Amino acid sequence: MRNIKELQAILTSIYCINYTNKHPDKDISNIVEYAFRRVFGANMNLIALCCIGKTKKQIMPEVMQAMEADTQYKKYLEDNKS
Repeated sequence: MRNIKELQAILTSIYCINYTNKHPDKDISNIVEYAFRRVFGANMNLIALCCIGKTKKQIMPEVMQAMEADTQYKKYLEDNKS
């Protein structure tokens, strides 16, 4: 991966969006948790605490803020508008 520095924000965003689903996908959670442990030597406990009780609508402004700060995701969205 060319931009490994973006990986933490991307994985965090995926985890948070999945966590807020009524029925989170356990496979997605396991893969993201595994990646965090292997790549960053950390776990998702603090991130999970930030997601408790929130809906996707409530968490998305925070997700987008993190993605804008640490990735070029916003530019990607702008460049790929249909």
